[in-house]
Amino acid sequence: MTTNGSARQLAMKFAQVSRTLLDQPSVERALQDIVELAARSVEGAKTAGITVVSRDKQLITRAYTDEVVIKVDQAQSRFHEGPCMSAGEVAHEVVYRIDDMGAEQRWPRFAQEAARLGVGSMVACSLPSEHGGTAALNLHAPVPAAFDDAAVEVASIYAAHSAAALNQASLIASLRSAMISRQVIGEATGVLMERHRVDSRHAFGMLAQTSQRLNVKLRHIAEYVVRTGQNPDQIRREDLP
Repeated sequence: MTTNGSARQLAMKFAQVSRTLLDQPSVERALQDIVELAARSVEGAKTAGITVVSRDKQLITRAYTDEVVIKVDQAQSRFHEGPCMSAGEVAHEVVYRIDDMGAEQRWPRFAQEAARLGVGSMVACSLPSEHGGTAALNLHAPVPAAFDDAAVEVASIYAAHSAAALNQASLIASLRSAMISRQVIGEATGVLMERHRVDSRHAFGMLAQTSQRLNVKLRHIAEYVVRTGQNPDQIRREDLP
């Protein structure tokens, strides 16, 4: 456990981490910053990655500091076992630590492959999402016993800050996307009103009907109409990018 002095230092450090992450302009940039900061912030960590567990129980590497992170995730997907897989399947905060890949018994097939890849020890922290997503922050070291109790504590705190930052970044991205969609749909409605001499309700209905007919998002139909001025009734699926 940390002392009072080190706890204060950690609090200051993670306050700065939170500000850094919340300043990022996109979810992708926030993800990359999280793994890069994690590899520098957690004692013993050499590489770091964030993985998402898909519906078919495959790991998708969203951000990473080194190619070995992808290979480790691929091994877990192949064997359907491992700390990232387990951490990413729970909705609450959980931390898994592997002190020695060569002696690991919980996920033996994965551990053998990870050791072959040069990973000696590992920590995986779940990243609970307000939207129900499943993901994990993973830290790797080339030697066994690289992560002591203090390092695991820091990793857990860091993961909590990261989850909050990601939720905020996702919210901002959703709001930005909604604003852009609303704007482009309004522009497309205006184009149709002018060219076809119809009112706004009828113009929006033309867009909506084409969206349903082609099973394409309304925003994409609107973008195409703004770009080409084409009557939505004449748009074919192969016309769209």
